Amino acid sequence: MATLIEISNVTKSYGAQELLKEASIALADEQKIGFIGRNGAGKSTFLRILL
Repeated sequence: MATLIEISNVTKSYGAQELLKEASIALADEQKIGFIGRNGAGKSTFLRILL
């Protein structure tokens, strides 16, 4: 399968609050994934970075 999206070592913070620290992912063609985590863990932020 071909890699469609790949990001490496992404860090996102709002002021002193670090939401993502060195997050990485590679998504292949036709691959399905899910994001789970507590409120405020950075799930939506991570998906916005992908877009």
